Amino acid sequence: MKENRKIIKFHSLPTINIGVIIFCLIFVFLGVQIFRSMKQEHVSVYEVQKSYMDTNISGSAIALRQEVLVSADTSGYINYYIRNGQRVGKNATVYTLDATGTLSDLIAEVSNEGTTLNREGYSEIRSSISAFQNYFSDVNFSDVYEFKNELEGRVLDLANTQVLENLTSTEGAGATFSQIHSTESGVVTYFQDGYETKAPAEITGGDFLSEAYTKTSLKTGEVIQAGSPVYKLITSENWNLVLPLSPEDAARLQEDDRVTLLLPNITNEVYGDLAVIQNGEEYFANISLDRLMVNFCEERFLPIEIVMTREEGLNIPNTAILEKQVLKIPKTYLTAGSNSTQMIYFNVRILDADGNLSVTQVSPTIYDTDEEFCYVNPNDLAADAILVMNDSEQTLSVADMERTILTGVYNVNRGIASFQRINVLTSNSDFTIVEENVPGSLTMYDRIILDASMVTEGQIIQ
Repeated sequence: MKENRKIIKFHSLPTINIGVIIFCLIFVFLGVQIFRSMKQEHVSVYEVQKSYMDTNISGSAIALRQEVLVSADTSGYINYYIRNGQRVGKNATVYTLDATGTLSDLIAEVSNEGTTLNREGYSEIRSSISAFQNYFSDVNFSDVYEFKNELEGRVLDLANTQVLENLTSTEGAGATFSQIHSTESGVVTYFQDGYETKAPAEITGGDFLSEAYTKTSLKTGEVIQAGSPVYKLITSENWNLVLPLSPEDAARLQEDDRVTLLLPNITNEVYGDLAVIQNGEEYFANISLDRLMVNFCEERFLPIEIVMTREEGLNIPNTAILEKQVLKIPKTYLTAGSNSTQMIYFNVRILDADGNLSVTQVSPTIYDTDEEFCYVNPNDLAADAILVMNDSEQTLSVADMERTILTGVYNVNRGIASFQRINVLTSNSDFTIVEENVPGSLTMYDRIILDASMVTEGQIIQ
């Protein structure tokens, strides 16, 4: 009998490739990490460096002097014989007035023929050159061109004055013009701006607006009308600089009665008497000086700097600074632990579930200490903890402890954001200078969180 064989085929199970599964898992893991990193804000770290910050007070000051505007008594053609900023004595000829205009023609005629300076004129020119040589430096070579123009103007003034003297000494030559003399000694300038009679106490913030300021030259042409201002005479070497102040700067200067100044193009420090003026809600520094007025006689607004102090220390960004509330605990509650010589523990009373009392030692994070207190991280003590003074029955509960605020940063030297206090010396809108070499505080090259608002204390920084 033929054997009946029936063959049944079984479907083979798919082979599982372990390598493919592992690769897929790694791919998914990397994708999740990339997605998380894209969603997570990047935390920047700043390395602490040493620097300094000037606390000087600077700004544009108004220069106030004892100024007198001198007007012409009659009309006529005017010729000046004193250069701008020149000091004159009493009865010196400042200008001439000519009713017919012939004097100008005579001066031009004599000048074209050539004029030789007298001994006094040459002596003045030599003195000017000698003074320039004494302070000239190759670094400021451009001063040569300014001095050249100044010297040419001085020679022209001397020549015109000499021509005038020659004309007046000639019989009948002075009949058509009159010489106007200075009624007192002083410095001559040729501009007006409405500030001539202002007193320091009258200055307001509006006086510093450039768009409201107008400076007018008094040398307006050949013909002058009677009653018109001809020149301005500064009659005293005493002058004032009025500088606007913020309320904070006004408070800093309130106790000072004398200050040190830095003035433009003056290499040495300048000293002046100080008074802080309050006009409504505005504050001003009124600085009285008794020298160098002639150097700035043509300037109404002057950039100045009041020298205060230079603070040196560690430079950190303001964004890294935060405030933390801490516990203020008397140092008498600190005690030394077993085999320890340092007072770095608190004795804490504990009540267990069976109602038994026991005392354990807790090592706190102490941010700072002074003569009476230590300033402790509140996270190191339970809210219901009770401290026991060593060798005493006196206790202090955490709930009754005084709290205070410390200023600090997050230090990440160990990869964890840890609060560290700082002592602020001074700051501006971007950076702060903190005290260096303070135990328990920052040191140079420490790494801190650049923006303290982006992390929390104890956060791991990768």
